[in-house]
Amino acid sequence: MKKILYTVLFFFTLQTAFAQEEQPGAARLKEKMVEYIQNKLGLNKSEAERFQPLFMDYLRQLRTTKQEFKNDRLVLQQKVIEVRLRFRDQVKPVIGEKRSNDVFTYEREFVEKVQDIRNERLQERHDGRANKRNGPDL
Repeated sequence: MKKILYTVLFFFTLQTAFAQEEQPGAARLKEKMVEYIQNKLGLNKSEAERFQPLFMDYLRQLRTTKQEFKNDRLVLQQKVIEVRLRFRDQVKPVIGEKRSNDVFTYEREFVEKVQDIRNERLQERHDGRANKRNGPDL
């Protein structure tokens, strides 16, 4: 039950982080995610070289799945889980079983950090506008 809940939670957080794929920083954000996950997993150079294309393909499949099934949440959740299971099976021979499961934990951590940073920036922007409207204190 927890795994399903985490999967649903992960889906919604990832969706907001990558909702605007066409934004200029999206490719750079994906690269940062790959780098973050590789560092957290402690991959050596050989593992990292084999891991990166698999992970990028996983992100593409995830995005396509989300777009294709966006109007049916239940089917979408099922398809996202299927994509994640396929990816785990593909990456398991490269990085091992434990680390293939840890990928999803670090992916969720990264998305949460990105969302926190985004929310902080929005709050700072909002606070800055509020100060401008009130004018300088004399």
